Parts: sequence; structure tokens; C-alpha cells
Amino acid sequence: MDALQKLLFVRANARGETVTLRDELSRALAHRPLPLAVRRLAGEVTVAALLTAAALETDGSVLLQIAGDGPVKLVVVEVRRDLSFRVCVEMKPDAGEVDANAGMTELVNASENGRCALILDPESRPADRQPYQGIVPLEGKTFAEALETYFRTSEQVETRILLAADDASAGGVMLQKMPATGGTLPENYDPEAWDRLSMFASTVKSEELLTLDPTTINTRLFWEEEPRVTREATPVFRCSCSNERVENSIRGLGEADALRLVKEKGAIEVTCNFCGEVRRYDEVDVRALFANANRDAKA
Repeated sequence: MDALQKLLFVRANARGETVTLRDELSRALAHRPLPLAVRRLAGEVTVAALLTAAALETDGSVLLQIAGDGPVKLVVVEVRRDLSFRVCVEMKPDAGEVDANAGMTELVNASENGRCALILDPESRPADRQPYQGIVPLEGKTFAEALETYFRTSEQVETRILLAADDASAGGVMLQKMPATGGTLPENYDPEAWDRLSMFASTVKSEELLTLDPTTINTRLFWEEEPRVTREATPVFRCSCSNERVENSIRGLGEADALRLVKEKGAIEVTCNFCGEVRRYDEVDVRALFANANRDAKA
């Protein structure tokens, strides 16, 4: 089940998010033949990006990125306000065979030069202003540990994250302490509630994150803390690439140059840098594109 549930824990003055991905993750990675270990890492980063976007509720895009010098050069996930997302995975051309049991360290951070970046790009951002960007070294054996470190060091937010992924699904739970509103804690604040939440979260099994829906997971973990559900949503894979964009680019070449490329290479192939989908146009396709464009221009 592709779903997200957001919770408020009043006594702990904390919030929580739980995400599970099934079909939409498979769609996001469908055009990239990735090794199993890399698919798992991509799944974890995708879930973490969705958890982060749901927590921050920015009016634009949230991008979560890890980069390093291992077989995997880059994993970046963009999540929009409506929880639509896309995933980009870039591997080294000479990566070779990747061990199915490899973790984040072996894949991205073998030389301890890896970086984790969080980029916020609100729709209301003025054109002359750069998006907010926080970057920290990749620290920890897992991506969950690395992201916890990011929030503690860069954002000063106490955070607990649990992630799981296999070749076809992924899931995760994130808890965060919230700052006191106006310096005042809730009337029924319990100083021990956060520790209890962290303890409950740590009992979740990977199998549960990969097979259960968020409501069931949260009920099993947190029912004693009487959380309040504040949001339920469905994450959806959606890349911004399209046939229309590609075809407009081909038309921009001009018919003669486009046909020359087809003659040299057999076809024009355009690969989306994010989702990896390949669009192929042979001579018949290219001639049809320009014939339709000429017909529309005369109409």
C-alpha cells in the first residue's frame, strides 16, 4: 500500500510520520536496472524524503540527496507538496558487480567523503534567491543514522528514524521533537513521553514496514500514547519528463538536423536523467513530428 500517515503526540510535544511504498516505488525505478543493494538504498532515500517533506510541509519541493565516491555517485529524490515524487540514481560507469548485501557505507561512503544534502525550494521563492540548502557529511552505518545526524547537527531537531527497503517496497517511521510554542510546552506535557516514543519506534520490524499499512504500524507502535492523526495522503510517482517536452526539443533542432541525427545514429534517443525512461524516435517518427508541426502552423 502506498500511503502516508502523520501523527501528533501532544504529551511528548512531538510529531511523527509513517510511509509505506509499494507500486509507486516500482514505477519510479522501473526504467533503471539497478543492483539489489542500490534499489534498497534508493528505496530508503525515497521514503526518507517523503517523511521529511510531510514533516516540513513546505509550499514547494523538498530534495534529499546523498553523494559520494562509491559505486553509487548520487541518489536524489524530489518530493512536491502533494507528495508526488521522482527518483534519480546515478552509478559510476565502472561500478562493476555490486554485492547484494552492500550497505550505505560500501555504496556511497567507503572513503568517508560522502555528503547528505537537504534542499528546500518553495514556490514562493524570489527568482534572485537561491533555495535553502543544508549539507553535512554522511555519518553512520545506515542512511537512517545519517539523516538523524543531519537533523540533530544542521537543524537542531531531535529525531528518530527507522527505514526498511527491499527490491520492490520500502517503509519508514520518523519522530521529531517540536520546539515549545512561544516557549511554552503543552499543559499535559510528559517529559518521559519522548523516550517512550523512541523506545516504541525501535521495536518495529523491517517486515512490518515492508508489508503493513501506516495505520496498522502506528496502532501497533504508539496506541498507548494516544496520537492524533493530522494527515493521511497517498504518495505518487510523477516525473516531469514527457513526450511533449522531448518532441518540442526535437522540433527545436530543425527538420534537417533532426533527420541528419537519425541517419547517423539510427534514431534519436532521449533518456530522462531522473526516472531513466528512454524515448526513441526513428525516421518515421521524426518526419511525422515535423509534418504535424507544419500542419498545425497552417491551420
